[in-house]
Amino acid sequence: MEGRQLRPIYDALELPDTKYAEEECEKLLRKHPNHYGAQSIKAFILARSGRPNEALLLGQSVLNTPSAMASAHVQQGLSLAFRALGRPREEIMVYTAALSFSPNDESLHTKVFKTAARNSMFKEQHHAAIQLTKLSKQQKYVWWLVVSLFLQAKHSKDDVSAPVQLKLAERLVEKAVTDGQLTSTEELRVYLDVLDIQDKHEQMTEVMADNGQLAAMISNDPDLVTQRINLFIKIGAYNKAIMAAIAALESRDNWADYKLYIEAVVTLVGQAADAEAKHSLVAGISSNFERWAGVRGKARGAKLAQVALATRMHEAGHGDI
Repeated sequence: MEGRQLRPIYDALELPDTKYAEEECEKLLRKHPNHYGAQSIKAFILARSGRPNEALLLGQSVLNTPSAMASAHVQQGLSLAFRALGRPREEIMVYTAALSFSPNDESLHTKVFKTAARNSMFKEQHHAAIQLTKLSKQQKYVWWLVVSLFLQAKHSKDDVSAPVQLKLAERLVEKAVTDGQLTSTEELRVYLDVLDIQDKHEQMTEVMADNGQLAAMISNDPDLVTQRINLFIKIGAYNKAIMAAIAALESRDNWADYKLYIEAVVTLVGQAADAEAKHSLVAGISSNFERWAGVRGKARGAKLAQVALATRMHEAGHGDI
């Protein structure tokens, strides 16, 4: 019944003909002044028509009528209205009110999560993720919870709760790895972010080890390969950084890897105890660049890297080597 009554309004919005849609709303409301579905869609139309004050007043009036929130048409109209008005809290209130009628509705909890995520409402996002993990065994909701914990901790000013949230996120990811439920590079990046924000760089190198459980996933993702090289530099493992960079550049041409390779070599040159060690380091990288310069598809990057190496050596005070 309600759907049939609202059909002319929906048809007008699909055209789109906002003016006609508003006229159809008014026609229906003259017959049925308390038709909350029509009121909620009218609030959306008003928001889209540049009348935010009228839209907000009408939307809040419907929202404050608890019985109205049982209707899917009201939920849809009000959520669109509040989204158009840039009022995420009210949009979440729509879904929360609807959940009082259907507390186990997975789609409503998902809408709360996504609205909160779009608007950096980390506590609400976290709460929605918890509810979803209780309702469903889908692994994606565990990752939503991990991300929520990470973001809440990252943006928290509470030095007590943030470490607890990060530790919980880490445990959830470790369980996912153990259960074979870490299956994408996006999930791996989340894991690395959780470790990185805790300054657990050594543990990150273990996760990204050549012979580790996730090695194949890392080797197939250029950004993760580069991150691994950079991580070795961050913890001062320059020889490992050099080895990882050489391995990467043997199979691909990536300027970020060249730069990291150069940085690791220049740093070791500065730390070397004698001239022979310095010359050996420079000879090694120069030989590799010269070899790669002769490979089709790598020549440009390798030749530019030769120039970058000379420049970086000069800046570091090693121009005479």
